[in-house]
Amino acid sequence: MARSVSALALATGLGALAVVPFAAGVYYALAHGSEGATQALHWLLAYLATIVSFIGGAQWGRMLAAKQAPPLDMVLAVVPALIAWPALLMNGPWPFFLLLGALIFAWLADENGARNGWQGRGYLQLRRVLTLVVALCVIAIGWRVMRG
Repeated sequence: MARSVSALALATGLGALAVVPFAAGVYYALAHGSEGATQALHWLLAYLATIVSFIGGAQWGRMLAAKQAPPLDMVLAVVPALIAWPALLMNGPWPFFLLLGALIFAWLADENGARNGWQGRGYLQLRRVLTLVVALCVIAIGWRVMRG
């Protein structure tokens, strides 16, 4: 008989797996010099753009499932994706700062969702941890790139 797993437990496991490329990117950046760090940052910023887009979709799903989809919250859920994808087309330090900002904006939208009743506390706590870990990894790699 199949064992039932809670949605939060599954989200925690999948979230941990989603962080693995960022942790591996930090290792790669530190082990392979500035060229390796630049490559890792390039790869992970594209991955981060995908993640913030996914988060917006998850937020819409939570709002619709809770039958609480305030128009402003629906708009706020897509803003990170609207920041992230054009950022990938830019050069220089802009993609780094814009994508990091998009990640933080997505987390703040979840905080807002908890206040508005469509985001659960357990999921919100998970998002806080995942956002912190991913932000620290991206910052560490960016620091390595800047250090040369």
